[in-house]
Amino acid sequence: MAMRPITTPVAIAVDIGGTKIRGALIDRDANMLADTRLATNASLGASHVLGVIVESVDKLQEQVSADHSVCGIGLSSAGVIAPASGLVVSSAPQIPGWAGTPLGAYFRERYQLPVVADNDANCALVGEIWCGRHSLSANPSAVMLTLGTGLGGAVLTNGRLLTGRHHLTGHFGIARMWDRHSQTEVKVEHLVSGTGLGNVYQQIVAASEQVGHAIGGAAVMELFVKGDVNASLALERWCEHLVLQVFNLHWMIDPDVIIIGGGMVDSRKHWWPMFRAGLAARGVQAPVAVATMGNDAGVYGAARLVFDRFAVAL
Repeated sequence: MAMRPITTPVAIAVDIGGTKIRGALIDRDANMLADTRLATNASLGASHVLGVIVESVDKLQEQVSADHSVCGIGLSSAGVIAPASGLVVSSAPQIPGWAGTPLGAYFRERYQLPVVADNDANCALVGEIWCGRHSLSANPSAVMLTLGTGLGGAVLTNGRLLTGRHHLTGHFGIARMWDRHSQTEVKVEHLVSGTGLGNVYQQIVAASEQVGHAIGGAAVMELFVKGDVNASLALERWCEHLVLQVFNLHWMIDPDVIIIGGGMVDSRKHWWPMFRAGLAARGVQAPVAVATMGNDAGVYGAARLVFDRFAVAL
């Protein structure tokens, strides 16, 4: 009887973003063997986006060599995802009709492969822990904050994702905080995010009785670089808000590391020293690190979830 050739297991991983869908073929040694980048065209709705994901998976399958075998598909998506089933429980409106999409069932049936799906921040954290340069012991506890248009995050305890009964863990931006400057209760991401930096700037402009207008975090950073006094005050206040959130996470979760990612870290040379000084002043002892995987974190995390879920030895 002829012996079946021994093949190396690989995972097909897809990170579903609002503007692009990133796919990758990744082996258990974290080597990316192939990748795809396709436009999401999210406004066309859930059915269209599913078609783009299928196109990505098909392209990656075509690049699987004879000495590799696909052991599963990992999907990273924004929204509240039920990891056991891969159902999109709820989501932001960027992809119309995305809530209720049965990602797990759809791709299991189509490809006859095991499928794991999870929230994009969860996948990003898993990818950072697996492949980022964070020098952590085995089975670490970690928290990730993603500072983008909004505020997302994820929690890992003893090497395992903490998702919660309703899969809500890590949605830090939706939590509430008291804003002493406006004397109102607001969502955390109203102040702690890229959009939040713009909101803080507008508060300062309004308080000084200047004429303000809607402005985003990137525009505030440009003003800061040009020496704008209000932008400087806004960045200082924004850092105070961020420090407070990290302080709370330090005491609530006591992780081995708190990882800061998202688009705002690209401008960290302007605010990181201020942020670290604020942490030191509050006695935060947990290491705080910058995310190192960038846009690759999601696909690496989705791949690692495949290997972990389906017991592929690493």
